[in-house]
Amino acid sequence: MFCQKCGQQVPDGSTFCTHCGASLAGGSVPTPTGAGPSSAPGLTQSMPPVAPAPQKPKSKAPVIIAVACAAVVLIGGGTVFALTMLNGSKSSDTQISVIDTGSSDEKDSSAKKKSDKSKAKESSSSDDEAVPEDESAYYGSGDSDDYLTDVYTYTNDMHPYSMSIPNRFEMEDTPNGSGARYEDPETGFVINLFGYVNINDETAHEMFVDEDTSGKADLYTAEGDNWYVVSWREGDTIIYEKTIVTDSTIATAHLEYSTANRDMGLKIIDTLLPTFQVD
Repeated sequence: MFCQKCGQQVPDGSTFCTHCGASLAGGSVPTPTGAGPSSAPGLTQSMPPVAPAPQKPKSKAPVIIAVACAAVVLIGGGTVFALTMLNGSKSSDTQISVIDTGSSDEKDSSAKKKSDKSKAKESSSSDDEAVPEDESAYYGSGDSDDYLTDVYTYTNDMHPYSMSIPNRFEMEDTPNGSGARYEDPETGFVINLFGYVNINDETAHEMFVDEDTSGKADLYTAEGDNWYVVSWREGDTIIYEKTIVTDSTIATAHLEYSTANRDMGLKIIDTLLPTFQVD
């Protein structure tokens, strides 16, 4: 006879296949005609039953998770119950809401922003207080409008340039006659004018590029077709220079004023500096 599973010849009447161990209780393939003689009686072998493979123990994770969830529910329920008892004086329709106020870092950041805003307001208030409503701190005993309108025109006899100067400024001519220096005795505001011949045929742009601006704090620059401006701060003094360049003349208006008189400086720059020109 032959095993139905592996097809090997086994002794007739065998219960298990001697080759693969399969059970032959359900029958076997009959020995084909012409097959070799069957094994002699007594050679029949009985294979012991194959033990089933051991099963892995079931994981206890679902049980642990279920227990943890139950604990969370119980704790949450206890918290709500405690809050409800603490708010027992309220009506039964009152709802308790838990609001996430953010992490401690976010609270610190929010507090810092509020502090910075408060400091900015205080700084702004300090700046406003630093500028008195009474403009006499900037213009001395004179009225600000008179300060800018009570002027006369300075014209240089050696070089063809001119500019309007407040009458209250005291003038000091330079020895060579190329310019003049003016100073307000009450505020210390200085207007210094000087000029010279453009013997090297320089342009305003060339001079502007060559201007030394290294180490000058709060630097401001501007450039036009035939002029350029350079302004900077030296300590508590603001310096503002405008230079006009033509084919024949180079003229500069040099202004000096303290940071405390910055408003007066801006008004003079806006009102009187446009009158500075080369004829």
